Amino acid sequence: MRLSHPVPPPLDPEILGAAARDLARTGGITFLVGEDAVTYAVDGPTIRVDDGRSSGDTVVRLSRPAWDDMVGQVRTIINLLLSDDLAFERGGFEQLADWDPVLRYLHAGIPPYDPARIDLRGRDPFAAFTPDAQDAELAAQLDTMGYLHVKGVFTGDEMDAANREVDRLAAAARPGDDRSWWVTGEDGGHVLCRLVYATLRSPVLAALEGDPRVRRLGTLLDPALRAAPDRMEGSAVLLKVPGNTSGLSNIPWHQDCGMGGHAIMCPAVSVGIQLTGSDPSTGNLRVLPGSHGQAVHHRWEQRPEGVPVVSIDTAPGDVTVHVQDLMHASPRPTGAGGRRTMYVTHYPPAVWEHVGPGEAYNDLVRNRTEQVARLR
Repeated sequence: MRLSHPVPPPLDPEILGAAARDLARTGGITFLVGEDAVTYAVDGPTIRVDDGRSSGDTVVRLSRPAWDDMVGQVRTIINLLLSDDLAFERGGFEQLADWDPVLRYLHAGIPPYDPARIDLRGRDPFAAFTPDAQDAELAAQLDTMGYLHVKGVFTGDEMDAANREVDRLAAAARPGDDRSWWVTGEDGGHVLCRLVYATLRSPVLAALEGDPRVRRLGTLLDPALRAAPDRMEGSAVLLKVPGNTSGLSNIPWHQDCGMGGHAIMCPAVSVGIQLTGSDPSTGNLRVLPGSHGQAVHHRWEQRPEGVPVVSIDTAPGDVTVHVQDLMHASPRPTGAGGRRTMYVTHYPPAVWEHVGPGEAYNDLVRNRTEQVARLR
């Protein structure tokens, strides 16, 4: 029986050719789903798909629901691995990771990231805007780059009030409370690195979440997007931890749909309210211009040649905006750390159809941060 998967739009032979060259050393991959099988293999300048058991260099066994989630962009290969929903009869995760961006193209038409294909339309990737910029100009920059920097959206007094609330929530947080993320510090102790569902416990932060200035920036690309205070971890506050931590405080290059949900929540938009300033000493946001809407390789950071990288320095009250599947990173602070950013993510209506209150794709990350950090 032929394994079902969505029919993607017409595929570009040049993209398939580049994929074939990249996968030449990896070899083919076979998926075993119950009694069915499908093999993907390099065939000259393209990728061949064969039904039935075959001799792929890598052989992966998974259930039919897991197969459907993978090809439907509901759960990623890292999610399936951490959930023990796939097993290797031959080969291993690294070979599957090599195939992952190509499989996403074959299944859903999401092209593998290639900086050579990026068209920035003559725009400046380092540009910063002010709140009096026209919506059309802000939307054009966000649509082209996948991110946006707007200066001076909030006042110092507003950020001071928000930081007092963060101090209060941080003092009450405890490991395992399902309202916070923790890492292991240099001394071996637990260190708080993120507060989640923050606006459900703070009227001050809830007012920021619903502020018209935030709503304006979160809906530049789609007026149907809206914040989700009670699911998808709600609005979260990142607290950047200095030093050599173990866990997921310093997150390397990734997409926010890295655990799954691309078909449900992308292109969601995250509005980052800068409660403090940020620069390399505090571990500021780094982005790859124009990388949204593409599939990032698991080991992308080992392939940085020719890739434009923008490091965004901010002042308190600035706002950053990024499309969730933009490639971005939150590196280790080079100095004292301490960056605080409140993220209010705006999702499409489909999220409410598939994700219930208190549910989030990142629940798996929060419960297994050490495993995820090793994979990253």
